[in-house]
Amino acid sequence: MKYIVGKGREMPTLELTRRNLETLLEKLDDPHSVRTLIDPYGEIAVKAVENEEHYADRAPGVTLTNGEFK
Repeated sequence: MKYIVGKGREMPTLELTRRNLETLLEKLDDPHSVRTLIDPYGEIAVKAVENEEHYADRAPGVTLTNGEFK
């Protein structure tokens, strides 16, 4: 995981590896996990939550997949 600070008009970016994503998915299935990855500097945390929890009070946003908005 790497946090990339945006410069000028660039958007700040959180870069997650496949390994990071797989770990977060595994954490969702582990009832003893805090479901969180923290960067080595302790500056940013990424928490995995189930869709139902995250979207309990709002609709999901549009995503861009394979060049198409869904």
